Amino acid sequence: MPSSIPLTNSQRNAFAPRLGFAYRLGNKWVVRGGYGLYYNANQMNVYTIGGSNPPFSNRLTLNSLPAKPTLTLSNPTAGTVAGATPTPNINTVLPYLPMANMNQWSFDIERALWEGAGLDVQYLGAKTIHLDRNYYTNTPLPGAGVIQTRRPNQKWGVIRAVSNDMVENYDALNVVLRQRFNRGFSMLLSYTWSHTLDVGTDSNNSGAGAAPQDPYNWRGDYGNSNWDIRHRLVASYSYELPFFKTSKGFQRYVLGNWQVNGVTTLQGGTPILLNAAGDVANTGAATPERPNLIAPVVSNCGGDHLVGCISPASFTVAAPFTYGNAGRNIVKGPGLMQSDFSVFKNFPLATEKARLQLRFEFFNIFNTPSFSNPTAVFGTATFGNINSTLIPNRQFQVAAKILF
Repeated sequence: MPSSIPLTNSQRNAFAPRLGFAYRLGNKWVVRGGYGLYYNANQMNVYTIGGSNPPFSNRLTLNSLPAKPTLTLSNPTAGTVAGATPTPNINTVLPYLPMANMNQWSFDIERALWEGAGLDVQYLGAKTIHLDRNYYTNTPLPGAGVIQTRRPNQKWGVIRAVSNDMVENYDALNVVLRQRFNRGFSMLLSYTWSHTLDVGTDSNNSGAGAAPQDPYNWRGDYGNSNWDIRHRLVASYSYELPFFKTSKGFQRYVLGNWQVNGVTTLQGGTPILLNAAGDVANTGAATPERPNLIAPVVSNCGGDHLVGCISPASFTVAAPFTYGNAGRNIVKGPGLMQSDFSVFKNFPLATEKARLQLRFEFFNIFNTPSFSNPTAVFGTATFGNINSTLIPNRQFQVAAKILF
């Protein structure tokens, strides 16, 4: 494409200010806060969807019988046409796609505790606008009849437009207990309560969640993000064992200089993408529809509940030619629990500036199963069944490392 023909209109107002402050109250208290406006450049591969537009994407297959061939090199289109599409689909990118921008703010209070330790309580908030999405502008309204004859533009089938008018909101409370290295021990304990709300995933995803159920009412899909994790606790620690540190000879070389480390993660589940089988609304949309919600959701997924962990009694199929009223991402999946543990042995080498570290590392040491979200297509036999895990089974490895 000539350089004189731009793909999109330019944006010249990407002003990104930052503001922060810190104030010390006495010897043990500190108050901090900040604000920033951040930009994220558009994904350039969005523009490549034009390559699937006519005439590049249209393909015709011509068949002829082997006993009575009609296809020849001089007449290659004499057979019968199979799989022809009389109304081709088209992809468009809106001419003005401003970069996504996030307004982010924070406020926290920190207090010094014992030697080398501090407690930090933080609030973090963010509002993001101009997130990209798929907007199917030629989708017919729910109703009876042939889908194509009810489309707004009869010359085309599916019209996929990439726009960036979506929003996302994030709020979080963080509590952090930090112990700096002191007497051979260090620790970081953090707990986060957070809530993320948005409309769907980005426009590069063509599957479920990439576009609203009703393309003309995206606010109906505003709800928990696919990656919304409400609770998360992470504890990490390192401790140099004090035994035989002052010994000499064999005792110090073999029994001294041992170190233990660990990381434990506990977190709640992510939302389950709940869909309904079929095209009840009769719109031909690629985005799955949802069922009707008729009772409070009852679910218990994970642990020993791997089959039917979502009660189907909470839902029913939507009435013909209507969208389901169940909200987006209203059901939570199983949580995650993982503990990694390691033991290090440090051997001093000939020079005081180098040492050999022998590492015994255990991943998922307690072999705790953490399960993936179940399949959740209402109306199918596998509704509420879990088929995989999030993390591998327990693993053990031995490694050696030279530090200098």
